[in-house]
Amino acid sequence: MSVTASVHPSAVVARSADLEGCVIGPFVVIEEGVSVRRGAAIGTGSVLHTGSRVGEGCRVGPYAVVGGEPMDTAFRGEPSFAVLEDRVVLREYATVHRASGEGNETRVGAKTLVMSYAHVSHNARVGRGCVLTTQVQLGGHCEVGDYAVLGSAAILHQHCRVGTCAMFGAGSGSNRDVVPFSMARGNPARHYRLNRVGLQRRGVVGERYRHLERAIRALRRRDWALLEHLAALSPDVRALLEFKMSSTRGLCGFV
Repeated sequence: MSVTASVHPSAVVARSADLEGCVIGPFVVIEEGVSVRRGAAIGTGSVLHTGSRVGEGCRVGPYAVVGGEPMDTAFRGEPSFAVLEDRVVLREYATVHRASGEGNETRVGAKTLVMSYAHVSHNARVGRGCVLTTQVQLGGHCEVGDYAVLGSAAILHQHCRVGTCAMFGAGSGSNRDVVPFSMARGNPARHYRLNRVGLQRRGVVGERYRHLERAIRALRRRDWALLEHLAALSPDVRALLEFKMSSTRGLCGFV
């Protein structure tokens, strides 16, 4: 254990834990082989299980759990990881399980906010700058693209995806993919328009936005020729088309 860490006397920290310039609060438990980087703060009662990797400037807890064993019947105790990239905020009682499969990882991208009681299941990958609101539940192997927002109590079936800059509405549920740049809600969730406010915040305006508007209409009408034409003009539409083509679960429908 690094001497540069500030560790509360009530914390239980394994000798092999690698702590660098971080703050460990009261009643925290840190198991063997965990690493916590500079500027991170682990709040009261939080648990970092073996396989946890916590990046610089992260805030974890109180009472959050990182690196719990995957709830997967295929898991056999093999070594795997749960990774929080730099400046992730994991609020109270949130959980991030480590991956199933030797050497695999569950990953939460830099500057993502995971609110209270949310759960990121085994082998899930959450992008940079995302917001997982209170009680969001991600099934195993889910993928959430950069800057996506998932509303309170949204549920995503295992192996499903929410695309970059998408908004998946509060209380929604889906066993299919939510396309990038869109808004979807309901149970089962359905697309209904572009995520206009989210796109404006990311600087997607003017011609870029108009290309995406046409692309969403083409996708709704299943006008593949127009969609391919727009993809040749717009990198954003190309990303949308590639997302559609790579889907294994299929896409949510449209209202």
